[in-house]
Amino acid sequence: MKVYFFGGKGGVGKTTVSSAFAVKLSEEGKKVLLISTDPAHSLSDIFSERVEDEKEITEFLTVKEINIKKELEEYKRKVLNLSKAVLKPQMEAHLQKILTTLGESPGIEDIVIFEALSKEIVHRKGKFDVFVIDTAPTGHTLGLLKTVGSLGNLFEEIIKLKKNIEELRSLSGREVRNTALEYLRERKRRFSELSEIIYNHSEFIPILTPEKLPIEETYRLISSLKNKGINVEKLIVNKILPSKSEDPFLRSRKEVEEKYMSDIKKKFGHLKLILIPFMEKEVVGYDKLKEFSTLLSGVF
Repeated sequence: MKVYFFGGKGGVGKTTVSSAFAVKLSEEGKKVLLISTDPAHSLSDIFSERVEDEKEITEFLTVKEINIKKELEEYKRKVLNLSKAVLKPQMEAHLQKILTTLGESPGIEDIVIFEALSKEIVHRKGKFDVFVIDTAPTGHTLGLLKTVGSLGNLFEEIIKLKKNIEELRSLSGREVRNTALEYLRERKRRFSELSEIIYNHSEFIPILTPEKLPIEETYRLISSLKNKGINVEKLIVNKILPSKSEDPFLRSRKEVEEKYMSDIKKKFGHLKLILIPFMEKEVVGYDKLKEFSTLLSGVF
């Protein structure tokens, strides 16, 4: 089982590349789950199929858009249920007020996405051979990876409100207590397993275009990934202009692009570079993605 993360600056073609890669693997007979963690989902657009949370595109390819709103509501429900095992009744109303504003808390999307991702990958790893993750723009992706590194969050903090299990027992009935503790144990196991998968069975493939801002942002992203011990071996350079053109504007743009390509080779020369040309037409629909996927033969 392998997990591939595709990430980079907004607008570089993450959804197109990750979707085409998922199509390529599925066409080779692998069972693939393509997951979008980007709050601004576009899998429905790229496949010209109405995904509505999850959809089986072919026998071998399933696509899923993580519903942030739905997952956040589920997260709040779990927090509230768990609180009944550790908090006095008069404190529950106060917690309700906190949960009402939870959706606006900094970083909450990253926690919720990680929670959802852990369930998708860990619980369904026996059903799929490969998971392909179409990540959000760089800032969200780094936030998600920070969550991987520090698995503590609100659930664990609630448990820490009490010094020991005996106090926990005194506050709740046996059924509520056992349910809460079992959920925490399951959650800890699930997070630990996902962390092990990410560090030992996954690969992060950054995508950029030959322009200044994507290059700088990708450099910071790769540095952060390596500092966290996450495997990065390849880099996809997307939307490369044709070498020859009669158009003065395109010739001028090509000259600028060549300078940035030189910069890319200097900065990322230790990585395998996969070069993808600027496509003449939009890559939309399964057949176009399948055609585009032939350009990704160097990814694995």
